[in-house]
Amino acid sequence: MKIDPRQLEWIHKPQLYFSLADKIVVETEPNTNITAAEPHARAAEFSLVAEGSFCFTMRVDFEFREQFDQCGIVIYRGDDRQAVCSAARRSEDESWLQAIVYHTSGGDRSAREIHSGIRWMYFRIWHRSGMIHMQYSFNGNVFRDMREFKTENDGRPVRLGIYACSPGNSCFDCTFSQMTLEQEAKNGY
Repeated sequence: MKIDPRQLEWIHKPQLYFSLADKIVVETEPNTNITAAEPHARAAEFSLVAEGSFCFTMRVDFEFREQFDQCGIVIYRGDDRQAVCSAARRSEDESWLQAIVYHTSGGDRSAREIHSGIRWMYFRIWHRSGMIHMQYSFNGNVFRDMREFKTENDGRPVRLGIYACSPGNSCFDCTFSQMTLEQEAKNGY
């Protein structure tokens, strides 16, 4: 099922954005960030609730300007951020693909270096039987694994979001598009 970005629920609405039926373009604001719990430095975030087992895929195009500019997918359990799967700028020549899983005492991260000339990425999140599986792709066809982790079975729904932020004194434009959500039927996908 294709997702119309205009139907998503804003968690933190940026000052500058526009949305169409097939994409949303966001300009980040300086000194915004995303962590497990940091209410004063909010990323531009919006989300949707995905019931049961699902697969969520999207493309993000970005024009990073400064170190730590980042964008990608955020996963929530209830209202708590549980993980992010994203691209982030490290230096003029290097960016990272990163997966961060948050715990009560902080978070742990997996990362892969990519060249800073890469300007788009596809991300995919699978959820089945309490397992979250994060993947990335350079072309939207061949996906590679980033991270897998088990979620707590505490009855809270898994929510998906997309986000963009600029932790430093920066801003950048990013475009989220090609969003699809497949929910598992009784006989599989």
